[in-house]
Amino acid sequence: MRAGDELLGTVFNKDHRYVIPVFQRPYVWGEESNWLPLWEDLRKAAEDAENPSADDDEPREYFLGALVTQHRTPRPRRVPTSLVIDGQQRMTTFQVFLAAARRVAMEVGAAGAADRFTALVANRVHADGEFPEDRYKVTPLEHDRAAFEWAVRAPGEVLPTPSSSHRLARAAAWFESAVRDWISESPAPAVRLDMLHFAVESRVKVVSIFLEAKDDPQVIFEALNHRGTRLDAADLVKNLLFQTLDRQGDAHLERELDSKHWAVLDADHWRSEVTTGRIKRVKVNVLLAYWLSVVRGEETSVEHLFEDFKRWMKVSGARAADVIREIRVYGDTMDRLQSLPMTSPVAQVLDRLDATNTTTPWPLILFLHATPEIPADQAEAGTLAIDSFLMRRAICRMTTKDYNRFFGALLGELKMSDLSEAGDHLVRGLASQTAESRTWPSDAAFVAGLVNPTLYEAIVRARLRTLLVGLENFLIDSKAEPVTPHRAGSKASSFSIEHVMPQEWEKNWPLPDGATDGDLARRASAVHRLGNLTLATQSLNSILSNQAWSAKRHTLQSHSLARLTTGSILTSPEGVELSQDEWVTTWDEHRIETRTMVLAHHAIDAWPRPASEGDEAVVPSGEDAVVRGVAPLHSTPTGRTRQVHAVSGDLLPLIRAGFIAPDDSLHYRKIRSGDVYTAIVTDAGELKTDLGTYPAPSTALSKLVGYAVNGWTAWYHDRTGQSLDELRARL
Repeated sequence: MRAGDELLGTVFNKDHRYVIPVFQRPYVWGEESNWLPLWEDLRKAAEDAENPSADDDEPREYFLGALVTQHRTPRPRRVPTSLVIDGQQRMTTFQVFLAAARRVAMEVGAAGAADRFTALVANRVHADGEFPEDRYKVTPLEHDRAAFEWAVRAPGEVLPTPSSSHRLARAAAWFESAVRDWISESPAPAVRLDMLHFAVESRVKVVSIFLEAKDDPQVIFEALNHRGTRLDAADLVKNLLFQTLDRQGDAHLERELDSKHWAVLDADHWRSEVTTGRIKRVKVNVLLAYWLSVVRGEETSVEHLFEDFKRWMKVSGARAADVIREIRVYGDTMDRLQSLPMTSPVAQVLDRLDATNTTTPWPLILFLHATPEIPADQAEAGTLAIDSFLMRRAICRMTTKDYNRFFGALLGELKMSDLSEAGDHLVRGLASQTAESRTWPSDAAFVAGLVNPTLYEAIVRARLRTLLVGLENFLIDSKAEPVTPHRAGSKASSFSIEHVMPQEWEKNWPLPDGATDGDLARRASAVHRLGNLTLATQSLNSILSNQAWSAKRHTLQSHSLARLTTGSILTSPEGVELSQDEWVTTWDEHRIETRTMVLAHHAIDAWPRPASEGDEAVVPSGEDAVVRGVAPLHSTPTGRTRQVHAVSGDLLPLIRAGFIAPDDSLHYRKIRSGDVYTAIVTDAGELKTDLGTYPAPSTALSKLVGYAVNGWTAWYHDRTGQSLDELRARL
């Protein structure tokens, strides 16, 4: 038996066939636990190669697990072969990934990169030769063979398509999408593919164990997968630190540092598993990864924690005693933050992070609260700014891809600032961003996202729940009886999202006789709006179901205590020009649109952002309010006074996505008469017509033609020839 580390390029560059024996399992790897972590490692290796560190003489290498193979006796005229004793899932996935990268390279015209990937995927054997199966680097089980051959097919090669549910088919599609999205972020996709190939060949390693024919593979397999307790990353970090104490002349501190600082991290509380990003990890490992991210100024994954820690200790020259003490401070801080009562605004922020499986801001938040030079009010201000940034971007459906690097950059800037004003500095840093992947949406953009008629369908359910629970907590004020703010995360109560006008409204909420297609479109548009959503317990939700308004109103009055319900569904919202009796008479599209705007303005207050130059501050009133279907707003129910920013038009998301542009022209042509109506897109995403400027396509067109009509499907964009509805479907 021989063992050693081996470059992935060395494993696959040679003409060799790895045969998976029949006693192995079929392919079972999936996205969350396997493909995503593997891709993250490969991507980081490529980005390291793309952006080399000037002071790093030893480029980081990525170890992606172990491969155990057993030599087979060579056969004449055949490619050399080995049996795969352990690591068959990993080896199969490598091949699927490499083949996906090859196909993407050909898509973008990077023929050189495609050729280089080919050497890692295919042996130099002709497909029409005597042994065509020798072309493949890996020979899977018969159960997986057809799907595997399709997954590693060459660009342009036509093979029978396997079932879309087969994991290998899904893996091929997933890796193609991941590589395609990644290279699209670069102005030079071909160069990025070259970096990816370089990283695979030169930076990515596996631990290879080579068995001779006489070795017993089962003994080796059991040794690798023994039943004892394995050392995890925290154990290795501790071992390194306490060994370093002796080398640094601090051996006399060993007992004190262990008993007073590290021992608590060995307790069951810190050795329990927690879920981060939908993957279970040991809590102390998560803490160490967060702490190392803070000191390094870049993301540290749990999977590479010890390797990164060892490298950092080597180049930083840090004193092990100081490191042990500081890690304990961060551990105590993390415990303290996670134990805060829900009456704390910071606890509510952390609850939202938990509910949405968002971990990227944690190192920055820990730094704010663990650094003694940062006052508590500044730490809280910075945490709330991060929360607002995340909420606004999520509701505006903006990308999260750059968050790791962005929060790392903010942390670096924060360390160089006056820490006594760290929170204010962080707010300014967030507000100053202009890149699409980092901008903090303005009030107008936030409201445009909130009034989206498909909000319920467009926003991930966990994020939508945090929005509604956050609004519920925001509406708790001193005038009401004391109530503990609600959770949206893993410790949440049984609150669920309820449609007031049900999704299946046809039976108990019929449209009036003579309703037009426009009325039907307005009803469909209203059901999933923010103004039609509230929170209810699971038991109450099942009772409400598709009840008619008269019955549902009585049920809510009898059982619901949610402020979202009592304050703006069962009670006329403050500032709305309808009496209490008029407001509760029915629940229709007008009330939904009105309540949408009421809640949107609460959301602006709940997740504030400092005003920027160019923000327009107006209070909708008069004809403008009528056009929007919203009664004038005079104040928020909490009594807060603030500027109410202008609500931008419904076309703003299309402008932000680059599908249309200000000053673009729209037209609608009547089929029978041939009459043509036109509009111009404004900077604010509204429609300017001969009769005025309107925020919504349907409102604008209905005013022009004199009857209700769905403007999204009727208006056509002159430059692209597509309807607004077709453009919106691309968002």
